[in-house]
Amino acid sequence: MLQGAGPSAAVTRTPSRARVARRCLGLLAVAAGLLACASPADAGVARITAKKRLAPRVIELTISTPAFTAPTHVDVDLPVGYDEERARRWPVAYVLAGTMNTYKSFNDLVHGVELSKGFPAIIVSPNGDSGYWSDWYNGGAFGPPQYETYVIDQLIPLIDRHFRTIPERAQRAVAGVSMGGYGAMMFAARHPDLFADAASLSGAVDSNPAPLAAALSTSPTFQGGEVDAIYGPRATQEIRWRGHNPTDLAGNLRGLDLQVRTANGIPNPGIGEELLSADSVSCVIEGGVHIASVDFHEKLDELGIPHLWDDYGAGCHTPPNFEREITDTMRVFTEEFEHPPAPPPTFDYESIEPAFDVWGWHLAADPGRAVEYLQLRGVGSSGLTLVGSGATSVTTPPLFRGLRQVRLQGAVEPTARPDGKGRIHFTVDLGPPDTRQQDTLGATPAEVTRTVSFAP
Repeated sequence: MLQGAGPSAAVTRTPSRARVARRCLGLLAVAAGLLACASPADAGVARITAKKRLAPRVIELTISTPAFTAPTHVDVDLPVGYDEERARRWPVAYVLAGTMNTYKSFNDLVHGVELSKGFPAIIVSPNGDSGYWSDWYNGGAFGPPQYETYVIDQLIPLIDRHFRTIPERAQRAVAGVSMGGYGAMMFAARHPDLFADAASLSGAVDSNPAPLAAALSTSPTFQGGEVDAIYGPRATQEIRWRGHNPTDLAGNLRGLDLQVRTANGIPNPGIGEELLSADSVSCVIEGGVHIASVDFHEKLDELGIPHLWDDYGAGCHTPPNFEREITDTMRVFTEEFEHPPAPPPTFDYESIEPAFDVWGWHLAADPGRAVEYLQLRGVGSSGLTLVGSGATSVTTPPLFRGLRQVRLQGAVEPTARPDGKGRIHFTVDLGPPDTRQQDTLGATPAEVTRTVSFAP
């Protein structure tokens, strides 16, 4: 990032300590040429352990990662011409499957190889099981499974190292069907600096309606987990639900190219659906995700966030419906890869994480603060506004190369000295840290607001 610039498409993320450790181990493995045949000393890093060509354009990867208790698989669909055009690099689209589907669903269920024969990008289909693409709370124990950590911190770098990608936000998209639509928009909202495009196809993109909440609560049981293993019971862990729900996080999506597609749950014989008893469940499910999609669409409208909204009318939660949604989505992705959205000069963002990275900024909440939102407003090269509680630590991107000192207004420290990369670190006093978790009985977040300005 250039001095004085806002967010850029090439983002340097400042990871948490755990993520730093994982990435450092990964770099050492690459340097030693051990990524595909790592020794026991490399057990803490995700690595490709097997690579199999299933078809001329399909490669199956087996990946060992501490995010899961067993190896996981990924299908990589190469674009037509990938093997012949050796000097060419390609955009990447991550496609996320729905509940009780697998990494093979894109190719096996909706004929992805055929649908994508004209799509000029690499398609990556990871395995999401029934985990809502999230790191599980597990009753407070956390640990595996960690779907978000795996995709965001491990899989994306692995794909960029092993395939001829264009490893930039502007050339990276994410899309998903059903639960995968939730995952796609959740990833995009929590990591808007990693994806320029996001699409929900018949997606469960709002976990607030009771039927959608019940589906998320019970989803872990389909893979042997406990009810509410993902975020915990809503009665005591509402903030964890809200802090991952795409509709609640919709404000983070400003500046992305967004697609929201859905049918309404009425059978459509015109696309091959018939009103059969075996299909009635699919129609009920599509009716449910239609409610979620409308909620999400209306929230984006309320916030003034541009997006493509396509309610197809008749259609159920079936492969014929998904195939038309996928075909239309890939057409738009193709156009947007050619004309990607510019990175925003400033941004707003909110997160419930105790430490997080976005657009090259690193934020760490007060260690004594309970789980609650930290809001960032108007973040850019001249400063930012924070809303939250407790002593909050901020590290900027490399905005101040060549400067010896930066004057600060609104921070605890009056000045800051840029490090060797041009970043500064400072603390913002947002009052005493809240000790009651947000959205629990008796909790009233303090929400102190403070603006910090930079004067080089």
